[in-house]
Amino acid sequence: MDTSLDCSGNHLREDLCNSEIVRTMDTSLDCSDNHLREDLCNSEIVRTMDTSLDCSGNHLREDLCNSESPNTDKENREGLLAEYNHWKKQQDTADHRKSFFLVEKLDATDTKMELQRLLEELSTKQENMAEEKLDKSNQFKRESEKLKMVNLELQKQIQELKKTLKKEEHVLEDMKKELQVENKLPRKNINFKSGEAHEDAESFPDISYKYFVTINGGAILQSGQTFVTFEDSEVAKTIIKKGNYKLDFEGTSVKVTAKPINFNRTTQFEINMNLSKKRLCVHYLPVELSDEYLRDRLELTFYKPSIGGGEIEGVQFDRSRNLAFIDFRQSGVVERLVKQKHFEFSADNALHQITVEPHLDIKLNKLQMFTGKSLKSVLLDGLKGVEETEDDIQDIVQIFFQKTTNGGGEVEHILHSHNRKRVAEFEPDLN
Repeated sequence: MDTSLDCSGNHLREDLCNSEIVRTMDTSLDCSDNHLREDLCNSEIVRTMDTSLDCSGNHLREDLCNSESPNTDKENREGLLAEYNHWKKQQDTADHRKSFFLVEKLDATDTKMELQRLLEELSTKQENMAEEKLDKSNQFKRESEKLKMVNLELQKQIQELKKTLKKEEHVLEDMKKELQVENKLPRKNINFKSGEAHEDAESFPDISYKYFVTINGGAILQSGQTFVTFEDSEVAKTIIKKGNYKLDFEGTSVKVTAKPINFNRTTQFEINMNLSKKRLCVHYLPVELSDEYLRDRLELTFYKPSIGGGEIEGVQFDRSRNLAFIDFRQSGVVERLVKQKHFEFSADNALHQITVEPHLDIKLNKLQMFTGKSLKSVLLDGLKGVEETEDDIQDIVQIFFQKTTNGGGEVEHILHSHNRKRVAEFEPDLN
């Protein structure tokens, strides 16, 4: 019986030792990495499994050693086989859980690597964004500095332009003052002659008038200057050529300089005026009415013979000045209408008042602006600090320059400016 038990125990040990499951478990346990072994050893399942195996082994040995009868051999083998199958199932379960843990570890490792990769990408992006932000900040500062410099330069240019504008405005005002002169037309005697009467008095042409205007610029004398005009241009030329003279006054001597004189701008233009005998000018038109509607109302109003109207050829409008021009076919209609001057007409349930007058067309033609100088005139500069009056100074200067010993000649006109500005207006000899 002992021999049988020994044989059974040996066979059981051979089966346990030679089983593929045990070899697979040992190989798997030996091949697992250190991290997995630590996880499995530290897990509650592995500790329970080891404890159960130790206890079962001890019980198995005790059962084998303490078996005393052949009847128990079969029972022991069946118990050992059942216990073997039980632990085989436990081994399979442990292998399955081990594989599950390995897969989870691999997944966790992949997730960790993916997260590390994403973290590195985010870190790289953050660095790139920081560099880009720094570059944009530096670029913004540079552009801001440039804009500040451009702004300062523009402000300087604006100030210079304002100064230039003020100067030009002053020049413009001076030019306006030069052009704003009072020019009186010369008086002329007109003789009316009786002529043959025309059968159709209304066929007379328009009244036209044309005249030429010349505005001499003259010369402005400053304080201490004298203007002298000689009868002979050669005398003026000789005096200017010599240049410097010394004039004696009571208790003092004054040095003067002879210079040629240039006149200010001279303006010349032609004015044409035409008083129409067939065109009527209408003022104060209602602005809210359209041109077509207003044309109809004007034609109906001024066509009536009861107010002196007549047949209308056409109506034109100048909305910028709120005017209308009515052209009649006959000449006498305008003369009759302007005598009444004010008219009324109704439109859109409202009464409107208008004023009429003959149409006067004024045109400015042949405008010419030029400068010149007088060949007979001399400007004497430097007559300052003299107590004599202007008339006395003019007499002394005239006497001095009439003497041939001083290179002078006959004086035609003289004008002195003592302590003020004076304008010398005359008709110069223009080149």
